[in-house]
Amino acid sequence: MLFLAPAFCTFAGPVGPISWSGTVSIGGGWGRMVHLANGNWLCVSSQYPAGTNSYLRISRSADNCRSWLTPLSTVKEAGRTLDNGELIQLPNGTVLLTMRSLIPNNSYELPEYASTDNGVTWVYRSNIDTSSGTNAAQGHHGLWEPDFWVLDDGRLIVTYSNETHPGYSQMISERVSTDNGTNWGAEIWAVAQTGGGSLRPGMPQMVRMTNGKYFLVYEVVNLGNADVYCKTSDDGVTWPAGLGTHIPCHHSGPFVMSLPNGVLLVTSCENQVSFSEDYGATWQLNDPPAWPANFQFTWPAIYLTQTNEVGLMLVTNGVQLRFGSVSPRPLWTNPFVANFDSGTDPGWAHYGGNFSFNSGKYLLNDAGTNGKAMAGDAFWTDGTLDADMMLSSLGNAGLVFRGVNPDYTGPDALFGYYAGLDTGGSAVLGMESNSWKSLASVPMSVTTNVWHHLRVKLEGSQITVFVDDLTTPLITLTDTNFYRGQIGVRAFQCNAQFDNVTFSNAVLLKLQLNYNNNQLQLAWPQTSVSVKLCSQTNLAMMNSPVIQTNLTVLTNRYWQVNLNLPFASSQFFWLQSR
Repeated sequence: MLFLAPAFCTFAGPVGPISWSGTVSIGGGWGRMVHLANGNWLCVSSQYPAGTNSYLRISRSADNCRSWLTPLSTVKEAGRTLDNGELIQLPNGTVLLTMRSLIPNNSYELPEYASTDNGVTWVYRSNIDTSSGTNAAQGHHGLWEPDFWVLDDGRLIVTYSNETHPGYSQMISERVSTDNGTNWGAEIWAVAQTGGGSLRPGMPQMVRMTNGKYFLVYEVVNLGNADVYCKTSDDGVTWPAGLGTHIPCHHSGPFVMSLPNGVLLVTSCENQVSFSEDYGATWQLNDPPAWPANFQFTWPAIYLTQTNEVGLMLVTNGVQLRFGSVSPRPLWTNPFVANFDSGTDPGWAHYGGNFSFNSGKYLLNDAGTNGKAMAGDAFWTDGTLDADMMLSSLGNAGLVFRGVNPDYTGPDALFGYYAGLDTGGSAVLGMESNSWKSLASVPMSVTTNVWHHLRVKLEGSQITVFVDDLTTPLITLTDTNFYRGQIGVRAFQCNAQFDNVTFSNAVLLKLQLNYNNNQLQLAWPQTSVSVKLCSQTNLAMMNSPVIQTNLTVLTNRYWQVNLNLPFASSQFFWLQSR
């Protein structure tokens, strides 16, 4: 017998998978870490002694980064300044260290050192790339910010910022070594502005995702505020042309990691952490941030420090490391209800604007500015969204739905739909994709300090909007641009209040079972990659699930997996966030 069983977890805490707690201080500047096979951690940080050149200091922790032996060792080069240290341990146990080494306007190098005693001593191994002589003396021909990664086949790669190509202000180069960094292959252009120009992709960081693909993040200086972009590669060596895809809410100096459950985390000098549940296609803020520093050049990095814990490292009064616990994905209630009676907004992430509470109402105090708060599942598709709302000053406010990739850089900085009321005398429905496109506008009387009830029904491509009269729609429209995303509230150039926000999900997350070619085919609606297919032969053993590792394929917005017929007389299958 086969059974499809439900599994549950509860939502608590902040928005996103990370809840922040304690902090330790390591000191120095520009910190990066590596977890060794013996369980210890190494940290490389830059030291800036007065009156002489900077160098690199290596520290060691034997207690999951809580305390540090420092210095364990140092690396210096006579007459040269060192910075941007990066560490990696090879499969054979050797630890490699690279950095940028320079004599300003004279010589730029990316040297590599090796340690066979877990960071106690270091021996020069090779130089990854060089810019020197007349070329370097002209200025702006440097080599910066190298980053190591070991590919699945054991090859070592390095990506770095490169200013040496005529016509290109900067690009991201990559080289491959087949002998553990003793020799390096020809340069690969991983990220470059098409045709050249003033844009400066740089500060690359890479991770291998749980689907086997490689994910590269980097800044692009002179595009926005050093906006962060990304690319995906099947093999870590071959990359799509151009500048890649924008990641919202992040600027300058990005860093990326993959949690064991497949969720990606990215941080940057915006000092926020965002998470992606779909291998980098969409992003949400983890709110509140680890460090309420706003935009500063803190050069952050984030690591899995132990099971269900991450450490976010940055430079603020020296290198600091803050720890955060990792929680399973929440099971959003159906219907989702937010009445704000507690004077808080658990589960809501803020993107710009000003938020407060009064007598169980959610206040967006955005006269002269704009802001939005987003909540719920980024994989919601069809359902009914309801809310009570009132404009307290002249302007425009309403509801966001099927919204993904929200940002705080402007009122329309997301991809999704918006239905709202305007005191100019209309109800509006539009599309936001980092710009506004009106889809429908219907005249109606909208005055300040009067409560209205908005309802939006989503059924495939059909969007129906009701205002106050819940039997006769005010707007009915067919549009296919966006099919899934979160809900939210938004105010543009006004003060507004919201209450009794609910979403009734019409597409439940449940398994479908089919028999095909002597195999079981299980399918479920698209959801987070952290939701795993589990099984057991006895319901009493659900606390010890067997995670199905067969390859899942996304087809027509459904995850599908094929399994051989079970040998047991009964088998239970369920979905569970890990």
